[in-house]
Amino acid sequence: MTSIIVCDWIPPAFGAVGQYQHKRARSQVAAGTPTVLIGLGDHDEEIFEGDLTIVRLAAPKTAKSASLARRALWALNNSWRLLRATHRVQRDLPEGEGEILVTGSPPFLSYLVILANAFVWRRTVVYRITDFYPETLFAAGHFRFLKIFEGLFHGLRRGAGRIESLGEDQTRRLVESGFPPERIVLARDDCPIADWSRRTPVLRPFSDDKVTLLYSGNLGVAHDLPTICAAYEQHVRAGSDRVRLWVNGQGARIAQIKDYCEARDLPLHLTPPAALEDLPEVLRCADGHLVLLRDEFWGYVLPSKIYACLELDQPILYVGPVESDLHLLISQRSAPWHHARPGDVEACAAMLELLADQALAARSGGR
Repeated sequence: MTSIIVCDWIPPAFGAVGQYQHKRARSQVAAGTPTVLIGLGDHDEEIFEGDLTIVRLAAPKTAKSASLARRALWALNNSWRLLRATHRVQRDLPEGEGEILVTGSPPFLSYLVILANAFVWRRTVVYRITDFYPETLFAAGHFRFLKIFEGLFHGLRRGAGRIESLGEDQTRRLVESGFPPERIVLARDDCPIADWSRRTPVLRPFSDDKVTLLYSGNLGVAHDLPTICAAYEQHVRAGSDRVRLWVNGQGARIAQIKDYCEARDLPLHLTPPAALEDLPEVLRCADGHLVLLRDEFWGYVLPSKIYACLELDQPILYVGPVESDLHLLISQRSAPWHHARPGDVEACAAMLELLADQALAARSGGR
């Protein structure tokens, strides 16, 4: 039976959710399941590759600096367009057969698909819950007046045949909201990099006597920026001044970290997101990796960047809550890792010193 997967940006457009769903679609086809992948791209396109059909809808990108209302309208408009594309595809399938997998990105998409299925399609809907909406809005301090409708969103979620959660923390949040635990499947993402053998030369952004701490990926409202910024300033001004920050990515808070470092004359290297095929050498070029999460977002957001970091032997510095599966996954690795809670600047600065010690020792040992 045919499987339909609908999400946001699919390759070659940049987007972690789409990258994982593209990989999933190809795996399903390899296992004998005809699959239709529907998502957004730079232009309208329909591609047929044997049992895999890729449908791209042209969509303009919204600036990260755009107002929340403008981004919400963009999400609603493109969720509606993706819904209509899904409706066109499912009309050609035998009634009641196949399943539709929908992700939580863009916002509103999952709820529209669940509603359409309840009244029109009557198929099995699998909701792969990426970021929770509207909970992430409330956690960020936005649209608090909508909290009175939170129960409505929870009720809509229960219309899914099953939910795939990305972690134990998400499962806990779902059960707390009233979703039946027997319809929740823990289905973690994995590392998006299939081939680590690729060698694309990447120059180290700082001198060899410094330790490069890399943040790679989206840097948005869910990530705890104040703690690492204050700890980094303390490390440079009053500490050993051995660690240097490199941010390779995009997001609403890129400008914030740039402005913070420029105002205080702190070293910072900024680069746009690396293409997936070039990411191995970018990650290997660093001495350590930075993972961030605000307290309010545990269980609602699980940054997928963690899976590539776990594949490496460099130290990881995690600034975030212990309740998140980020802490669970990092603490299970054999390679060095460090942790500081959001707001604990002193602990975070101390972890920067330890990370520098380990990275320089590893480098002198011939890693």
